[in-house]
Amino acid sequence: MTTPRRKAIQKLKRRIRTREGLREYSYLGCALTRNRSAWCFRICTPDERGKGVCGRIAPHSLRSRIQQGITDYKRRQLAEHWAKLERMYLAAPCNDYYRPGISIGEGEAEVVVPVQKSFHHAAGAVHGSVYFKAMDDAAFFAVNSLIEDVFVLTVNFNVYLTRPVKSGEIIARGRFLGRSGRNYLAEAVLVDGQGEEIGRGNGAFVQSKIHLTPKLGYV
Repeated sequence: MTTPRRKAIQKLKRRIRTREGLREYSYLGCALTRNRSAWCFRICTPDERGKGVCGRIAPHSLRSRIQQGITDYKRRQLAEHWAKLERMYLAAPCNDYYRPGISIGEGEAEVVVPVQKSFHHAAGAVHGSVYFKAMDDAAFFAVNSLIEDVFVLTVNFNVYLTRPVKSGEIIARGRFLGRSGRNYLAEAVLVDGQGEEIGRGNGAFVQSKIHLTPKLGYV
């Protein structure tokens, strides 16, 4: 995705003619400050390859072996936490009925619920309670993905229903938004099997005093 800062470097590019034809080159300085000094001002956020907006390796993206080891260890710990949360969710007694699937990442979660006829109301479409459950679960685990010691609780969750669905599956994608005092804020978007949006929700969550233990299925 092109960001405003990435566009900044594009504006600084010039063309130079060589025997091989025209090619682009960039000023060697900082694309953000427009200072052509040789050193890095360390004010941009490097991309996943460690390059700054100037297109070169950013000094502030470099890490020692110890620093990288600590980062890798934390990532493994988080990945294990997410896997335990997934198993805890699938082991919950209420999910024997809904038979959902779940995938959890850092500050995000996706819940997939296959539509059953028993979910239908009298008009033959999925009842709104199923919409609520899928979105609340996705937003809930997007928050709990960042909290490794205790279970979080839903304080409130607002649901907006866009259109009905009768068959296939519904997919809720939750995303952590930030904090407001003790509250963790998250949102969820619900789509059908074709990717069409059918609902949307947002809410607040708090940490409980319930510790994540094997007793809860957190294994």
